[in-house]
Amino acid sequence: MHEGIVDFLQNAGLLKRVKRSGWISWVGIENPESVADHSYRSALIAMLIADLKGLDTKKLIQMLLLHDIHEALTGDYDYFAKREIGEHEVKKRNFEAAKKIFEKLPKNVGQKYFSIWLEFEEQETLEAKIARQIDQLEMIFQALEYEKEGYSREKLEVFWRNVADRIEDNDLKKIFEILAEKRKGESE
Repeated sequence: MHEGIVDFLQNAGLLKRVKRSGWISWVGIENPESVADHSYRSALIAMLIADLKGLDTKKLIQMLLLHDIHEALTGDYDYFAKREIGEHEVKKRNFEAAKKIFEKLPKNVGQKYFSIWLEFEEQETLEAKIARQIDQLEMIFQALEYEKEGYSREKLEVFWRNVADRIEDNDLKKIFEILAEKRKGESE
């Protein structure tokens, strides 16, 4: 049991070194945030939103901490890689990687975490839908930070456009709008 826990945590630790590839391929950021960086702030957003909305806070935090765990084994596929590999193949690889990571844990815990990961992937519950929007919103926080660091506003624009249409929750929309206003104010 304890060896499986150590293996799981070592895999999770790999996420500290997996760079978010879209920032590299689209914007040319040489040392972008890691998947672990992204997951951490996503989990903080989840905690706040779940508590404000009366959702299952624990589940939403767990979902955001686990949503990219497969990338410890697959790496982070950017838009170009996903197109080249194919959406079906990417999903298959992600599923197999997540399954392999969670299998190392004691059965009841591993199955529970895999179920939470799968719920996020399937996008059929309210928590999963909110979690996906939080995942996207966190990217906008990061895009704004990269703009402040001097990276190309034009290259970062694609992230803003793509996320604008994906945020449906009113509270998350309001946060997005505040970030957009901050962006606008800084460019004037």
